[in-house]
Amino acid sequence: MSHAIGIDLGTTNSVVCLYQRGQIETIPIDNFSTLPSAISVLPNGKILVGTQAKNRAIISPDQSVTSAKRFIGDSKTKWHIQGHTYNPIDVSQRIICKLKDAASEYLKTNVKDAVITVPAYFNNNQKRDTKIAAEEAGLNVLQLLPEPTAAAISYGLDRKKNQTILVYDLGGGTFDVSILKVTDNQFTVIAVDGDFNLGGDDIDLLLAKFLFERLKSNKSTTMNPDDECLIMQQLKEVAEQAKKELSVSDTTIARIPNLKGGHLEEKISIHDYNEMICPLVDKTIHKIKSVLHDAGLDKRDIDRVLLVGGSTRNRLIKERIAETVKEPFVSDRVDEVVAQGAAIVAGYLFSPQPDMLPMEFNNVTPFNLGVRTTEKGESDKMEVLIHKNSPVPVESEKDFTTIHDNQNSVDIRVFQGDQSHCSDNTFIGGFELTGIPPAKAKEPKIVVNFKMDQSDLLIVTASCEHLKESKNLDINLVSHEDESTSQAKETDIHFLIDTSGSMRNELESVKKSCIDFADHIISAGIDCRLGLIDFDKGFRNYKWEIFGPCAPSTLKTSISKLSIGRLGGCGCYIGEKDTIPVIQAFADSFTDQKRFKIGILISDEVGNNADAIPKIIHILQNNDICMHVVGLSNSCHVRIAEKTGGKFWDIVASRGKVSFDELLNDIAKEITQITIK
Repeated sequence: MSHAIGIDLGTTNSVVCLYQRGQIETIPIDNFSTLPSAISVLPNGKILVGTQAKNRAIISPDQSVTSAKRFIGDSKTKWHIQGHTYNPIDVSQRIICKLKDAASEYLKTNVKDAVITVPAYFNNNQKRDTKIAAEEAGLNVLQLLPEPTAAAISYGLDRKKNQTILVYDLGGGTFDVSILKVTDNQFTVIAVDGDFNLGGDDIDLLLAKFLFERLKSNKSTTMNPDDECLIMQQLKEVAEQAKKELSVSDTTIARIPNLKGGHLEEKISIHDYNEMICPLVDKTIHKIKSVLHDAGLDKRDIDRVLLVGGSTRNRLIKERIAETVKEPFVSDRVDEVVAQGAAIVAGYLFSPQPDMLPMEFNNVTPFNLGVRTTEKGESDKMEVLIHKNSPVPVESEKDFTTIHDNQNSVDIRVFQGDQSHCSDNTFIGGFELTGIPPAKAKEPKIVVNFKMDQSDLLIVTASCEHLKESKNLDINLVSHEDESTSQAKETDIHFLIDTSGSMRNELESVKKSCIDFADHIISAGIDCRLGLIDFDKGFRNYKWEIFGPCAPSTLKTSISKLSIGRLGGCGCYIGEKDTIPVIQAFADSFTDQKRFKIGILISDEVGNNADAIPKIIHILQNNDICMHVVGLSNSCHVRIAEKTGGKFWDIVASRGKVSFDELLNDIAKEITQITIK
């Protein structure tokens, strides 16, 4: 007999449940009801998943991944372990595989269908990648179901009571608050809000940092900087245990007798703990007030507050919710209630039984959805087609036009968020509509259609009245390459320029081209920051100076200061062992890890040190820097570009033939677009 399961893919722990014959079962995994959402890679390449992985992460954090859900939807996040690269989809896929295999073994049949829950406040990129991970694990995803909706279904199914429910869902890494109206077995979401970077992990980290500072202040502590990562991982485990104890006790002792660097034994009171976490709890209370406002309701309109997620065991949270709305209801199995609701929906969607009561659930979109447009000279305006808290499924379309005479193409860039400028929102996909016949600006009629399905996943269509065919964008199919190269709003570009004597004939041309490049960025109206490191090798070690990151206009002044021999050097050899500090300083110059990072290396000297080159490439890959190189062919310059996803140009072949303007123009094209009006 075939079955469909419900999966709660959590930040800290995951759960799988089954609903049949009116009963819900939590399927055990390694004899536990929950599975730690962790993987760890052994030296032989074997991958541990779950409890073993979480335990190994304490002693080998650099070979393990925990809380990957926090990075799902982010194409730039990668973990390099034991010679292999893993992204959030890879990690999530292995966790889902473990859940699927446990269910198949328990039910003695191959499970193929599932409902997967996601935070209500997840954006399209995050939902899309969650679905991809499940499909790569061999599952057919019947539905992506918002976690608060799943919790409400688990609580309210067949209660024969009409009520308005506020669901407060605080898990390990995400926070949601939703308001639903329940009428018989119809569950209708009215409004949602939340923060997908707020959860129990943040509480653990606050407590771990507090313990770390106490450990450092101990005079008997001798802490090796190389051990700090391992120590913090151990402290997070202690902090998590202390958090659990403080949910039922007024004091606890955080103790590690054999901690690297010293001995830890710290008493923590509930008063000090509450004071520490109060700012985080306040954020969630603010979201409660916001979602009530969006729903047009008062706290008196709420019949029941449901607490969901392991972090809601916190006593301060219960107290603040009682003050803000009313005394909350806490499930006996708060960690499993979301997966239980998913299992109920899976049962209804997959194989409804004759004795099942009809059930209906309706969600809303958590963000505004729109396209980037140009208006009154401003090229970053967010034109909303679907508004936040619109019931889904939903469809909307608007008419646009061109901004230039004879413009034969437009870029349709789709964003999600609540701000008026696209640069402050999340890019979720895009495409180019080409073949527009010659016409004066504003004459062509371009129709953009947004269609969102029950799972809150989007399909965008653009058409022009002069074209026979329309162009479609299925957000589910947006590649990470498309996503990363199009995020102009989040781009930092840093130059790494050789100022040794051999660059004497090129430096002035390089400086002029870099300044023209900055002007190109400014004229395109793109929020792109530029940075610069000039470097040269002295008689003993490399020297360098860092400018930026800063606005393109500011960097133009810094570039003009560059001159041959300014650092007192005598040459430079990229690839020699002592260039590694230069590359590390270059990587560190990218100060915002959330932005797309592009490096441009310009040098006419090279050293092919076999030991140094892999380390240089590793530093760049580890920091997700796409490196374009204007350098020497048949050298490590080519490998550096290839291994980091960049492009290579031969500096020798370019001398006297191709200007650096032309080379940099190719890079500029990666982050500039023509938009619609």
